[in-house]
Amino acid sequence: MSESRIPKPVLRGLHNATIKKNLIVSSVLCTIAVVAMKVMHNDPKVRDYAEFYKTYDADKAFQRMKNAGLLQSVKN
Repeated sequence: MSESRIPKPVLRGLHNATIKKNLIVSSVLCTIAVVAMKVMHNDPKVRDYAEFYKTYDADKAFQRMKNAGLLQSVKN
């Protein structure tokens, strides 16, 4: 029976190597999260606001609120 020895673990610099790996992984995941948030949340919101204000008429909205009696400082 041949006797095989288990090699010693390399512990020198292990903490620094682990930190480097974790920083790289966290940077990649943060970048993916930021891009996903921009594409899935911010871009549609900006597009919806732009679409709303293309047809928004402030004077018409003011007259509608005035006629409904919502404005206390404006007489009907």
